[in-house]
Amino acid sequence: MTNAHVVSRSPARVQVATHGKEFAPARKIYVDPFLDLAIIEARPEDVRLLTAAQLACGEQPAMGHPVGAYGHPWHFYYTGTRGIISGITSKYRTEYLKTDAPVDRGNSGGPLISLVTGKVVGINTAAMKDPKAKNTNFAVSMKYACRVLELLQAERDPSPPQLPIVFYRNLDGDRTVKVARSFVLPSELALRAGQVIQSVEGVKGRITNPTQLVHALRGRLDAATVVVEESGKEHRISGHLTPVKSVHNRQGVFASGILFADRNTLREVADIALPEIEVHYVEDGSSGQAAEIDAMDFLEEVDGQAVKGLPELADRLRVAEKENRPVLLTLRRFDIASEISMSSIERRLQIEGLRWLGEDVIK
Repeated sequence: MTNAHVVSRSPARVQVATHGKEFAPARKIYVDPFLDLAIIEARPEDVRLLTAAQLACGEQPAMGHPVGAYGHPWHFYYTGTRGIISGITSKYRTEYLKTDAPVDRGNSGGPLISLVTGKVVGINTAAMKDPKAKNTNFAVSMKYACRVLELLQAERDPSPPQLPIVFYRNLDGDRTVKVARSFVLPSELALRAGQVIQSVEGVKGRITNPTQLVHALRGRLDAATVVVEESGKEHRISGHLTPVKSVHNRQGVFASGILFADRNTLREVADIALPEIEVHYVEDGSSGQAAEIDAMDFLEEVDGQAVKGLPELADRLRVAEKENRPVLLTLRRFDIASEISMSSIERRLQIEGLRWLGEDVIK
């Protein structure tokens, strides 16, 4: 287990090494579009003498529980720091364990281990970048990672559901998951505004944030029953949900140092009108970077015409590349310079190095 951002959410070469051994190829088994989690497979001969780590798959450790964070910060090999669990937060999109054990660049993907039980309680993921922060660091909880692993081991799909739902934001911390607007098809799961999601049948405990809801729904997308409270009464709503498209099998168009792919869908909703194709990555030093195109730009048009899907984009860019002419891209961008809004921009781009990423290949 490691972080999705360590092995990349796009096609990438992955290598692993154990202590004292050379790096060897590994392959990605699963990359999660919700948790910053990836599961990779190493060659049997590279790991056969290792002892499997014990995972704390049950309740999350309490505040004050002593832990050690292990990894390779700043290219130092096999180092550890210690601290405590300082809390649990879902302030930043996903519920994370908080720890004051120092976590630096290079710790990502390493284990957060209980210094009481020796079990892995989390996967080191991120650190607060604010210079005023004092060891405010985050880890994916094994409570959620274990569910993904268990489903994979049972040869079941662990994908989270598409949730085109706007939830009320909890300004006072985790308390309720209340629907503000739902764009889930009524024929799938008939949730509506004003309902407070209490639980999912088959999973113990009350749900207090979206991460817990996603966790409860994994492996139950074909037949889920959600318990909601509405106008002081409890109701059960049964139905099914569509899994998010696999990150592992994602397709893309790479041209001029830019990776175009379908936009992420898990937390996006119908009342945010975004184009279907998103810039996921821009290579340093590329002509795409020189054209000031950024990751998280959304592609609206090529040469003044809307683009319907990645295959059409690939075809049109391929023609421009053969004709050795630039294209005019119309993009939408989140503008946070003065206020948060969406703005449209136009950039000319000379097409070079066009290739298709994924199962189908450009002919």
